[in-house]
Amino acid sequence: MITEADLQAQLTELVAQSGALQTGHFLLASGLHARRFFRCIQLFRDPRAAEILFAALAERFASHPVEVVLGANEAGSILAFGLAARLQAKLAIARQQDGVYHLIEGFTLLPHSRILVVDDITTTGGTVNQLLHLVRTAGATPVGVGLIASKGLFDIDLGCPSEVLLPLESMDAIPPDQCPLCRAGVPLST
Repeated sequence: MITEADLQAQLTELVAQSGALQTGHFLLASGLHARRFFRCIQLFRDPRAAEILFAALAERFASHPVEVVLGANEAGSILAFGLAARLQAKLAIARQQDGVYHLIEGFTLLPHSRILVVDDITTTGGTVNQLLHLVRTAGATPVGVGLIASKGLFDIDLGCPSEVLLPLESMDAIPPDQCPLCRAGVPLST
């Protein structure tokens, strides 16, 4: 078993090698602006790096009986697949349509089933909260939320345990009307 300090060092190295942490002027999915952007999908380009992420997050939920792992979007779906395989659980994937997340065709959440919700990164908890709503609406039980990274979900009560591999507390996300880069006329990065 790897120590937390060794894991953090290994994850920091993976982030550096992958180019996942980018600098510029970014519009986040939350509508906020940030100077740095974390593209988690970059971490999945190398299957060996992805395996390290899957193993680390799966270990944190090994003591929770998980029947289904639910993820959304591209990176969240890859993460859900990897964790479902490691936890010997089923997979469910959601996609956003008209601002609301729905399970994609062929995936279901059964009442009373134990669901682990995963996402690559969160700033405000919007996607995570919508996925938890899907779980609860189905009559299922959320056993936890697993994230590769979080820019601000540290003090939010989700009603279930949460685990974050990379807490990115120093990545300030700010409203556009308070953004110094906007005030300076710096265009948004693509």
